Amino acid sequence: MEILQIVLTITQGVVVASFPLLMAYAVVSDFRYFQIPNWPSVIVAIAFLPAALLGGVDFLAVAVHYGTGLALFAGGAILFARGFIGGGDVKLLAAAGVWIGWADIAPYLLLVALFGGAVALIVLCLRRLADRLPSLARAPWLRQHLVKEQGIPYGVAIGLAAIFMFFRSAVVPWSWTVMFF
Repeated sequence: MEILQIVLTITQGVVVASFPLLMAYAVVSDFRYFQIPNWPSVIVAIAFLPAALLGGVDFLAVAVHYGTGLALFAGGAILFARGFIGGGDVKLLAAAGVWIGWADIAPYLLLVALFGGAVALIVLCLRRLADRLPSLARAPWLRQHLVKEQGIPYGVAIGLAAIFMFFRSAVVPWSWTVMFF
């Protein structure tokens, strides 16, 4: 029985650790290429189920978490239809919402807005500086951000806010919060 418990604990740790790692991948991808692949969002959304079940979260709470993701997807789809955010942003927001849950959705969305404003400000400052410092345009990872017609990579804000809220998630083992805080 002890070996089974060890295997389940390790499995839970791997599944739970996938959330911040995949969010970080999405952040880098959106910053670098202005594109968030579908697979990180899909894996994040699916990984919540085994993380929750292994973490002892009851089925009703799991349903509320997935309902939160669905609500964010619906709201994000409206924003996408109006051209405010990209499709990858909608999927990443919904997947993060599954892990964040309804109880923490307001602080999460506030963080997304604050990080989004910071990202927008940084990008706009870089665009202003590019006129005075042409050497900025030589950095391949920065070049696309200097194009004035290019949008703002809001997936960066969505992912950073999700990583910031990670330890408040119901599925993160208590021992992890003690180690990091």
